[in-house]
Amino acid sequence: MTLLQSHHNTITRFLQEQNMPALYQSYTWNGDTWENGFPDLFRLEEMCSQAAMEYSLNKTHLMEIAKWGRLRNTKQISCPDPIKITLYTDSIPAYWLEKEPENAVCILGCKVHGFGPTYCSKILHFAVPQIFGAIDTRLVRVFGKGDPECGGRYPLLELSVSLSGNRWHISPSQEEWPGEYGAWIQILNDIANTLNNDGILCPHPPQYLEFGRREEGKWLPADVETALFSYASQVVKELKGMS
Repeated sequence: MTLLQSHHNTITRFLQEQNMPALYQSYTWNGDTWENGFPDLFRLEEMCSQAAMEYSLNKTHLMEIAKWGRLRNTKQISCPDPIKITLYTDSIPAYWLEKEPENAVCILGCKVHGFGPTYCSKILHFAVPQIFGAIDTRLVRVFGKGDPECGGRYPLLELSVSLSGNRWHISPSQEEWPGEYGAWIQILNDIANTLNNDGILCPHPPQYLEFGRREEGKWLPADVETALFSYASQVVKELKGMS
């Protein structure tokens, strides 16, 4: 799909009102912080992107992602060994990924048992950060639909979350999936291009530059998603603090 003018208007307003480098630096998960160099993000990206280039993504990588993401039920996880999906050609992201990102998450959804939309998208975030970012319930609550207390300020997605007990869930059976994942990837790429064109530098931790995972200051879609996750986390945290 092509992004609508409403998408571009919302993106422009978000970038005017929010500080993306600061959001990126404020990301934290399971002890991963900018100050300590995002060691888990770095390790998983190194491991999964290399495996994707070698056509060797398998259950070992899925279990590492599940453990990092604190997925509750890991006993159901299964997949072919290796997972047959072409993400790179001669160490370059496959040409079709940027045009049809939703197809990649669909392929993984069919091949990986025990992973829903969120975790399939996490595979892509770590395997091909040049094209992809993840989508999770926190991001959808803030930028999509289903949680009126968190969403509405920056409407970017038609995708919805639902609450089951005390846990949020992205249903893969909703009409908007996986098309809205494709829209999300276009949004991440659009923001990355805008920041890079405007000379707003991404403050990558040093090891990303030392090991050639990033060009100095250049935003990748995965970096944008990291910053947006940080923003969404702040919104959710503020809501909890008010309750």
